[in-house]
Amino acid sequence: MNATDISLWRQPPAELALSDNRVDVWLISLVQRELVDGSFADCLSSFEKERAARFKFDKHRRLYVAAHVAVRSILSRYLRAAPAKLQFVDGVNGKPSLTGEFAGSGLQFNLSHSHEMALVGVTRGHDIGVDIEWIKDDYGFDEVAERFFTAKEVADMRALPPHLQRQAFFKCWTSKEAFVKAKGTGLSGKLDEVKITLTDNQLVRIHADVPGWSLSELIPGNGYEAAVVVAGGSLPVNCYGWPPFY
Repeated sequence: MNATDISLWRQPPAELALSDNRVDVWLISLVQRELVDGSFADCLSSFEKERAARFKFDKHRRLYVAAHVAVRSILSRYLRAAPAKLQFVDGVNGKPSLTGEFAGSGLQFNLSHSHEMALVGVTRGHDIGVDIEWIKDDYGFDEVAERFFTAKEVADMRALPPHLQRQAFFKCWTSKEAFVKAKGTGLSGKLDEVKITLTDNQLVRIHADVPGWSLSELIPGNGYEAAVVVAGGSLPVNCYGWPPFY
């Protein structure tokens, strides 16, 4: 498990060329009005536009549009294609992948969004899952932990100082969700176990020992927790902010 410091989130290079031995993760602010109100939104498919229109509240519609515009914009840079040309198909448990002329590109990706932020993970030739969660102060995490965590995970979480238990829950939850999304399984199945530890300088860390998969803890800051899981051994993770994030 690797922890990515927030200081490493940076602007992407002008030219993106993704090799088989690295992971790119993008942190996106979904409150960028230009992603919704500008010409960017024209790149969405008719299906995406229809789905956006079904949201009851305008806020939720705008967040959906911003996230999907960002995914198309990011992937288009790797594929050297117009965002509107990209086509997607949902696989088992709704995990999307590229189809059409870009199906053979080997590009794998995953999207997660929570509150006002989104995370997109991109690899080539590796299954990938990402998850980002906003740490809600009023969220009843104990009940959720009892339902979805193993007995050891619950015990490890409750062994921490009380003021760190909520953060530990969200770190554990994002890691388990990233595994679920990388494997394309659902929450109804058995969730992979992760380990919750406390460093000497009172930092909560998450580890996992799952054969064939690697977990990297991400630190998006601003009250969020995040993680990325990739098939295969540990790969270097590049962390980018999606323009105009900064």
